[in-house]
Amino acid sequence: MNLLLTHPDVCISSGETHKVFKGTKWDHSWRKIKKRLLYDYPIRILTGQDLFGVELLADRKPVPEFVKKYIDRILYEGRFIANLSTHNQYKYPGIEYTYNELEKCRLLTKSLNGTVFTVDLFSEIYSDATFFGLVRNGLAVCEGHLRRGYTAEYAGNLYARVSQKMFDKSRLLENYHLVTYEEMVEDPHQFMLQLFKIARLNPDIVQKVRLQSKKIMNSKGERSRIAGKNREVIWYSPDELKNQIKSDVNKNQIKQLSVKDKKIFLSIAGDVMDELGYSCD
Repeated sequence: MNLLLTHPDVCISSGETHKVFKGTKWDHSWRKIKKRLLYDYPIRILTGQDLFGVELLADRKPVPEFVKKYIDRILYEGRFIANLSTHNQYKYPGIEYTYNELEKCRLLTKSLNGTVFTVDLFSEIYSDATFFGLVRNGLAVCEGHLRRGYTAEYAGNLYARVSQKMFDKSRLLENYHLVTYEEMVEDPHQFMLQLFKIARLNPDIVQKVRLQSKKIMNSKGERSRIAGKNREVIWYSPDELKNQIKSDVNKNQIKQLSVKDKKIFLSIAGDVMDELGYSCD
């Protein structure tokens, strides 16, 4: 997400897709209530489904045209709300977007878990969109879920369903591109240029790369940030990326898994991992 937002012609609509319509824990209570009352609940009633529910791991039913237009309007307006945050505040370090620049930006949304299944809906609304499906070694993903209190069984089912959906769509839609976490950490600058090329974004106007500071796991199983405060946006030159995006995180996370949890996860998601080209060892 941050590599794409590095490009000054790209902005995001109020965060992850489900949060645009349902609110976030950082929203003021009045804003969250507004989103639920004006966005989430009416769309649920009009479509008969939790359209942007992250727990709904299934294809969505067809949506009326007027609801599609309403969704488009909400996403359009979200880019200006997000200007209140660091996401859409700066197009370059220290240089803020103008209203007109935000209005013309290519819009980015980030779909997680169940909202991955909204791809057909968004493909209908935005016929010229570019879709990226980001996949990763499932065992590292499993560790992340266990750390958050979920079970290996839950992680396996989630990974299998969502990854299979992305894999299938990458074969069915010309504008859906499967990329991997491993490609990104191996050569982040080249990976970013690959994203720009696929999305038809001019790389020559990019001056620096923006990242958000987050904790990662080292070889001792300890999690810490390389620089900055949590979620702080920091700008780097392309040749500094290698030092900020570590290539051994998968290995460090997988080391934390017990034999039992590995076995449970692979019994559910092993076939999908194999289909994606990952080793199940």
